Amino acid sequence: MEATENDADSENIYMNEEDADKTSNQSGIYDSIYMNTTTESPGSAGACERKKVILSDMAAVALGILCVLLLAVIIVLCIKHNTELHQIQSHNENMTTERDGLQSRYNILNMEKDQNQLQSSYDTLRSEREAMQKKLKETEFCPYGWIRFLSRCYLISTDKRTWEESRQACIRTGADLVIINSREEQQFVSEFHTNIWIGLTDRDWEGQWKWVDNTALLSGYWMNNEPNNGGHHLSNKDCVELVPVSIGVTSNWNDVKCSNVLYSLCERFGTAVNNR
Repeated sequence: MEATENDADSENIYMNEEDADKTSNQSGIYDSIYMNTTTESPGSAGACERKKVILSDMAAVALGILCVLLLAVIIVLCIKHNTELHQIQSHNENMTTERDGLQSRYNILNMEKDQNQLQSSYDTLRSEREAMQKKLKETEFCPYGWIRFLSRCYLISTDKRTWEESRQACIRTGADLVIINSREEQQFVSEFHTNIWIGLTDRDWEGQWKWVDNTALLSGYWMNNEPNNGGHHLSNKDCVELVPVSIGVTSNWNDVKCSNVLYSLCERFGTAVNNR
């Protein structure tokens, strides 16, 4: 029993000694930390200063880089802006040119439209004029005893004369020897059943046939082998007679002497009716 108690006391003493040693060791550690802290304080301040300098330099470099980047962005934007401005100006010039072209085409179309309207008005006026002339011709009349055909008046003489005498007789009535201008007129004149003088002669120059209004003969209705000026026996056949219709309306002209005596056919325009 005593031995047991002694053992317990021994253990307590041992534990107390260990606790005392731990406490002593902890106090030494804290003292060491404090001493180290106190000893290292000047070095730590220098390191902080160096870090501040490094950070300041890095900030300056970063700021410089940002400025360079900003300047580059500004330059790029300026170049892009100028390029777009030039493109807009070029597009504007193209649009102006196109507008001018369209304006020119519009003006031309307006001119063509006006011209077409003028042409239409002109055609209308011409048609009205022709209609009025037609009505006027329909209202024209011939003197008593004259025969009307189309817009002209004709008078067959009642006595025979030479070619020149017959012409003068026609002139005294305000007419002249007939001038044949169309096949229809040739047909009409051929219906008089007698030989008649027409207003055709080559007295001024042999072979050059002219009407009494001094226009040249373009095509005629000559009989076969006419005009021949008398054939082998030249006799100055310088005037033209038209023979009866039985000979044929397309071949009934014959050159004869102007001194022959024949009936004649005078021709004049009709006289318009006075509507007053």
